[in-house]
This record gives sequence, C-alpha cells and structure tokens, in this order.
Amino acid sequence: MKVALAQLKPVLHDKSKNLEMMLHHIQMASQQNCQLILFPELVLTGYFTREKTRELAEHINGESICQLKDWAREYNLMMIAGFPEKVQEEVFNSAVIIDQSGEVVGTYQKVHLWDEEEKYFSAGQEFPVWNTSFGTIGVMICYDTEFPETARILAERGAELILAPTANMTPLEHLQKTYIQSRAAENQVFVATTNRIGVEETTHFFGQSAAASPFGELLVLGDGEENQYYVEVDFSQIQAARNQFCYLADRRPSVYQSTMNRKGETIV
Repeated sequence: MKVALAQLKPVLHDKSKNLEMMLHHIQMASQQNCQLILFPELVLTGYFTREKTRELAEHINGESICQLKDWAREYNLMMIAGFPEKVQEEVFNSAVIIDQSGEVVGTYQKVHLWDEEEKYFSAGQEFPVWNTSFGTIGVMICYDTEFPETARILAERGAELILAPTANMTPLEHLQKTYIQSRAAENQVFVATTNRIGVEETTHFFGQSAAASPFGELLVLGDGEENQYYVEVDFSQIQAARNQFCYLADRRPSVYQSTMNRKGETIV
C-alpha cells in the first residue's frame, strides 16, 4: 500500500482555494499510484478560524465533503482530511475518512483539544477504527499524538495503520518525529502524520511530515516546504515486529489498574 502525505499551506477561511490545492495533491498522488492520501488538520478551512468556526463548519454531507467524495471516486483514492464538523448543535475538530469508491467510512473527532481549541470545538469521546480494503486504520489528530493512550487504544482495537492529520507549530519540531516513532514502536504498527506549513497570525507551522514502521524506524521525514511524500506500507512487518517481542501481549493491565486504585498510598 502506498500512502501520500500532502504537506501544504491552507488559506485561512477560503474553502474553495483549499479544495483547489487539495485537488492538485490528489492528482499528484494518483499519478504516483498511491492508494491513500493524508491531508493536514483543518486543511479545509485553515487553523485559526476562531469566531468563524461554526460558520465554516460542515455536516458530513456538506458541499466540500461531497466534492472530496467525488474526487475519491474519480481518482480511485482513499483520503483522510481535517475539517470542522457540525453535528447537530456541536462543532468538532474532525477528520473525514473517505474510501476509494467515494463513500464516507466515518469521521474521527479530536479528543485532546489544544490550548484555545476548547473555546470553539467540542471534544470527541471515542477512538474508532475502520476495517478497509487495505487494512484496519485509526486516526488521531495533532495533540492526540502526544498522549500514548490514544495510539495504544487504537492498536488494541486492531489498527494496523494510524494516521495523524496535524497542525504542529514551532518550537515543537524536535518532538513531532519522536512521537510518531514512539507511537509506532510501542504499538508495533505503522504511524504517519501530515503536518501543514505556513504562518497564521504569529504561529509558524513547520511541516516535517513523517512516518514510522512497526519497528519504530523513520520511513520519511519532510522539510518545511509544500511537498508530497510517499510511504510504502507492508502490513506483514507488523507480525514480523511482534514475532520478536509484543508489547500488546506483554502488558499487565490488571497490575496497572490495581496500582492506580491505591489512592493516597506511597509506592516506592
């Protein structure tokens, strides 16, 4: 399976321009015979939508999502893209998962909200996985990658490939690839992130999109410019890694829970 990481600079509040750039990357990925393309967090609208967040948000059958569905079908390409999702009266920082037939597989709603995101978004409550024709995938968004529990739950639920749309900013360059490699190594799955670039307000988004193997090896590391990076995913490596040792099988959850339940007790 070949995955494209589409590193680009969304235009704040301009969904039409962002869709135009996304189409360019979709066409590039198709020409490279990719099966899946991963876009950054909130690629559809830009990051600092603030008071315009609700106005820019779309339902899962919104105009922009329908356009992406058409392109997924036309280019036979699965895609994951970040957008503000409207669900009844709530708005979530979400990623839509669309399969190569143009059907919405589902959405992931960001659980761990960063900084002021909680002013504009509701927090997600679930860590779903989806069985696709390529394998079982899970999604986490940006700040989610910094919590080991996120990837661990996804892996325990059978995720073989965890994809992370991201809008990560300076000065966190030294951490991003470390998180991606760590989440891959400790769960023995493939993990990939596409981080956006550019400046909004005074925030610099540094790119450096990355992917890691089930052995924790860095498979690709991008720069800070608009680009598209490619990752070859061989799911047989998951079993190969787990044949050496298996963190999931060797966990001791009963001990962890027992220890956490000893409130007020000093543990030496």
